Amino acid sequence: MNRKRAKYIIIPFLGLTFGFFIMNGLAPEKKYSLSENRNLEIKPSIKEVENHTYTEKFEKYYSDQFVFRENLININRKSEAKLKKTEVGNYYLGEDNWILGKFSKPLSEKKLNEYSNVINKVGEISQSLGKDVYYTMTPHKTNMLKHLYPSYVDNKDGIDNNKNELKANIEPDLIRFIDLDEYFLEKFNEKQLEKMYFKTDHHWNGIGAFEGFKVIAKRMDLGITNKDLDNHFSKYKTKVVKNKEFIGSYNRNLDMLIDEKDYPTYVYLEDTKYEYFLNNGKKDKKVDENKVIAISRNKDSWDYGGAYIRGAQCNMLKIKNKNALVDKKVLIFRDSYQAPNTWLFADLFTEVLIVDPRNIDNINMSYKEIIKNSNSDIVMMMYNSFGFDSMIKKMIDKGI
Repeated sequence: MNRKRAKYIIIPFLGLTFGFFIMNGLAPEKKYSLSENRNLEIKPSIKEVENHTYTEKFEKYYSDQFVFRENLININRKSEAKLKKTEVGNYYLGEDNWILGKFSKPLSEKKLNEYSNVINKVGEISQSLGKDVYYTMTPHKTNMLKHLYPSYVDNKDGIDNNKNELKANIEPDLIRFIDLDEYFLEKFNEKQLEKMYFKTDHHWNGIGAFEGFKVIAKRMDLGITNKDLDNHFSKYKTKVVKNKEFIGSYNRNLDMLIDEKDYPTYVYLEDTKYEYFLNNGKKDKKVDENKVIAISRNKDSWDYGGAYIRGAQCNMLKIKNKNALVDKKVLIFRDSYQAPNTWLFADLFTEVLIVDPRNIDNINMSYKEIIKNSNSDIVMMMYNSFGFDSMIKKMIDKGI
């Protein structure tokens, strides 16, 4: 090869190499990967040099922060899908366009003890203030639809094992445990369960949420008979909204790889009048419904939070209903599975205070102060069976 020919190879190669180096240096650091559903490696500090881990961490950092990384991942996943692979990225692609998540890993005994101690502590605080306390475990899609997974998938009992260990450590004299996973698996067959979840998202829909809520209400001490509750539930109507695109969380992480029409379902009472207030623990600020519920109602597309309620909108959200079925107030520490139940709770209780532990860092109150100032009759923790550990960890981080 002569020198002239070598220039045509070396110069473009060096240009690309230095070009990528410069672009990586100028690009803003990314903290999270939607496509992989994980936190990305951050730039190592000088401390890593002292600990002799700088080189290893920098390699991971450079790989995670590579400027076209997300694009390359998406191209690869589209190729895998075209090859009809059942496992693409962090998901399984089932028949009939079902996107299924991975099963949770077993939690250590130490972690489970730590988490149950937090729940028991909330029970102690609440009971000392004269409140009834409940822990509701909502049924995550992964645990309800095991029959849709490929036969080679292992660890299918992981969620049940974590849930049952947590349940065994919760003090029954302090807290009443409502296990919706157990109820759903006993009550409904596979096809019925499928109708309660989004195909492209990790949540249940309005139908699944309504079925769960009926159980919650009947297992609470509300001073009302099951016959009266059944009469109340018989008045509900169902509406499916099909006039806009639904962006499922799993499908979004796969760069909308699956062409599937999912639709939010609402189960509701007609002619109800609610009042909404954003609350900082001490003062209520009245807001319009469209600022907190279904905030994407006027957009061309929406995701689960935009269709129901998003955590950022209910860091502390109070809903009042003078015509509620029961003259009681409830405080709910919630995750996103609570969202389709928001109106259902507001139909049942005269006052509902919804608190999302992921969004109250800027509220200068302890959990005891939140519970006390809520003036509620009932305190409920409502977390799903897959991700309860991350929610309780958020409570620990703020201080319980």
